[in-house]
Amino acid sequence: MALNSQFHNVYLSMPMEASLLPELQGLPYWGRAVHEILQEVNPLLMRRLAEGQRLKAYIERKQDYLQGEAARLEREWRRLNPLGADTGYLARANWQRHCKLAVRELLIDELAKSLIGSTADL
Repeated sequence: MALNSQFHNVYLSMPMEASLLPELQGLPYWGRAVHEILQEVNPLLMRRLAEGQRLKAYIERKQDYLQGEAARLEREWRRLNPLGADTGYLARANWQRHCKLAVRELLIDELAKSLIGSTADL
């Protein structure tokens, strides 16, 4: 994640124990991201979803959407930022890492903004 993201501190300040929470076991990156951002920006929605036994389904639904959107945005980023055929290994690895980080930053910012004050999924 780029350092200029306003939600960068959410991940830097995430306690190590959070990755051990039972509800996060087995979830891929985007599932854990949804859980952490929801907990940070809209704990009321998270509590209501948990009380109604809908939190896991909500996280999985958001995760599926974000995984698909991330793949689409990565393809678009690669199309807009092509590499030359003679690009070296380190430059190519850096390019791929930059692609993933740019997409993650964009989606995390959009997700956090959409969850602030959201009650639409209740």
